[in-house]
Amino acid sequence: MHAHSEAFIQIVSPASGEAQAINDQRLAELARDGMQVRYQRLSVDPLWPFTAGTVQARLDQLLKALRDSSVSILLASRGGYGASDLLDHIPWNELKNLKPRPIVGFSDISALHSAFFTQLAWPGIHGPMPATEFWGQHGRDDVEALIALMQGHSPAISLPLFFLGRGLAPSIRGWGFGGCLSVLTNLIGTPYFPPSLDGALVYWEDIGENPARILRFATQWLQSGALRGVKGLVLGRFVGCEVRDSYSENQLRHQLASRIGLPVWFSPSFGHCSPNWPLPIGRTLRIEGERLSWDLDTLHG
Repeated sequence: MHAHSEAFIQIVSPASGEAQAINDQRLAELARDGMQVRYQRLSVDPLWPFTAGTVQARLDQLLKALRDSSVSILLASRGGYGASDLLDHIPWNELKNLKPRPIVGFSDISALHSAFFTQLAWPGIHGPMPATEFWGQHGRDDVEALIALMQGHSPAISLPLFFLGRGLAPSIRGWGFGGCLSVLTNLIGTPYFPPSLDGALVYWEDIGENPARILRFATQWLQSGALRGVKGLVLGRFVGCEVRDSYSENQLRHQLASRIGLPVWFSPSFGHCSPNWPLPIGRTLRIEGERLSWDLDTLHG
C-alpha cells in the first residue's frame, strides 16, 4: 500500500456528485503535493439527480479501481447519498483475492467502510474528501496528514480529547470503528455491519440531524446490542444537530454520554467540519491522558 512510482490515488464517486470547479481545484492541489491522481467524472442519472451517476456507473467505477493493481488508495470525492446502493452488487468473493486497498472518505462513505471491513476485513480511513467545502477550510494540517498517509509515510496522529464522564479518564486501547452515525445506524441488521464490535473504540459524528433523532440512533445501537463489548466512545462534531436558542450541540454530547453506559469523550477534530483528521477503521486506536492517537503505518499492517 505504500506509494511508489507506479502507484496512483484513484478518486471515485460512489455517492453524490460534486461541483466540477471544486474538484478541478483540489486535483491541482494534490498534483502540486506530488500525488499521482486519476479521476473521471461520471454522468448524472437524469432520473435520480441525488447521486454522481447510476448505480451501475458508480459500481463499475469502484470495481475498476479495485481491480487495478496500480491503484494504492481509493479517495472518495464526497459523500451525500447512495453508497449503500452498491453493497448488494459488489462481488465480495472476487475481492477476497485482491490486495486490500483502503477507501478514504466520511459521511455516506461510512457505508463502504463498514461493508469492506465486515465482508473483507479491509481497513478504511475516515478522513477529508476533495470535493467538499471542508477540505483545508480552516488550515491544512488534517489534509497534510492524509496526504502523508496516501504517500506511504507514517506520522503519528494525536488529537485532544475531553472526557465527558466523572473522575479520571481511563486509558483505553482498541480497534477503531465508526463514522457518520446516521449512515452506520442504517446498516445495523444487514451483512454490512460487524456482527460484533467487541474490543472496539467507536467514534460517531453527524450533520443536520435533530437532537432527538441522534438519540434515536444511539438507542438503536443500544437495543440491538451493537455496543456490546465496546471499550469506549468518542463523539466528534455533530454539526447542525442543535436547535437554535433551545438545545446546543454541547447539551447533546452530554445527553449521549449520560445514556450510553460507556466511557465517552468529545473531540472537535473530526466530522463534517474542518479540521477532519484521519481516523482508522479496523486498526488500533489509543486513548491516553485525554489524547486520541494512532500510527498511520498501522494501516499497512
